[in-house]
Amino acid sequence: MNSVNKIYISHLKLYLTGLLILVVQSVHAQDFESLVKLAWKNNKQLNSKNFQLESAVSSLKEAKAMYGPNLQVGLLYSLAEGGRKINFPVGDLLNPVYSTLNVLTQSNNFPTINNVEEQFLPNNFYDLRFRITQPLYYPDLAINKKIKSETIVLKNLEIKALKRIIVKDVMNAYFSSVAARKISEIYWTSDSLLVEAKRVTQSLIKNGTALPTALSRIETQMATLSAQKYDAEAQIRNADHYMKFLVGETFVESILIDELPVVESFIYNEREEILQMNQGSKMLSLALEKEKNFYKPKLGLQLDLGSQDFDFGIEPYVLAGLNVEMNLFDNNKHIYKKSSVQADMTAIQLQKNYTEDQIGLQINIAKENLQAAVKQAETYKIRITAVEKMYSEVLKKYKEGSVNYLELLDAETQSTQIKLHYTLARQNAWMKWAEYMYATASFPIE
Repeated sequence: MNSVNKIYISHLKLYLTGLLILVVQSVHAQDFESLVKLAWKNNKQLNSKNFQLESAVSSLKEAKAMYGPNLQVGLLYSLAEGGRKINFPVGDLLNPVYSTLNVLTQSNNFPTINNVEEQFLPNNFYDLRFRITQPLYYPDLAINKKIKSETIVLKNLEIKALKRIIVKDVMNAYFSSVAARKISEIYWTSDSLLVEAKRVTQSLIKNGTALPTALSRIETQMATLSAQKYDAEAQIRNADHYMKFLVGETFVESILIDELPVVESFIYNEREEILQMNQGSKMLSLALEKEKNFYKPKLGLQLDLGSQDFDFGIEPYVLAGLNVEMNLFDNNKHIYKKSSVQADMTAIQLQKNYTEDQIGLQINIAKENLQAAVKQAETYKIRITAVEKMYSEVLKKYKEGSVNYLELLDAETQSTQIKLHYTLARQNAWMKWAEYMYATASFPIE
């Protein structure tokens, strides 16, 4: 092996250090588990959904707390002057009696008193109380708690649906990254072949068995290949940027995957979209139940403990009460509300039926696309060995001078193109596999 080839091979080894290695091994959903978890942790939209879930949990706790008592403290202090007055003719009523009593007792023990004039507005008066309220029978509280509980389930389903989309995105990003690196490797290998062809051509020109035109044509091919290598490197960087966007890291551990996915019928799990609609239907049923409770009474207990008096005296008191509320008439608003909720329930059921049909179609299409993609990749795969053998034979004959440089370049181009076609077809097959997994909800979501 000459020094030029050694340099290129050394360069190739350095360039490919740390790249993802593809070997034949079964790939399973759990192989992506660590990568997917990184993406879940890094996804800002998913983090936002998690906070929405926390909000729903807090709302449920609030709904449960509504069953407990409330304690409030209130203070009223008033200063007043003027306004209406209340006259009490105490003197007119009692003075005749007192006068008679004094005569009978022959004493002045019963003095004459004046009539009383009391200001209606209390002056220098306070009322301090602690009020305890306790719901006894509030039908809406029970329904509200159920709605909040079902909201948590709905938020969890929204999170799972988003997680499933992220799983597909991560898989596709990984397959794209693998393909980009493989394409770059193919171009570097092709470059090594052209370097060898250039060396042989230079030797043939010295021996007078080849024309300088052949060397010029090979160098032109090398320049074209150089531009393709730059593009391949850009694709690698783009793939890395996208992977970093998804998982927060540029370099990820390699996942060992088969050359091509196995076309099989995955176990179909119910998609989160359908479960969300079921949950929405449950919540509408609760809303309907709430409207049916329109005429049911609401009972509550109230207890006041406090003190009130003029001039800051202390006069304790206790006041207990039972509150009863009942709706009698609302101009048929609750009837219209029930009709609206019933219409929404019918609409969501029809939407669910349509979505189920749509998902069924998506699964069938995804499976057909996967089968077609695998077959297409297989047609390229079986030709790789043949074109590599053909190139070796053409190169050997080119060294002997029995074929011209055009045949050599054509063989090299065919070898490169078939490898590129297979790499892209392989990437497409795996991406169709990821789509099929998404459609069938096969990836386990926490």
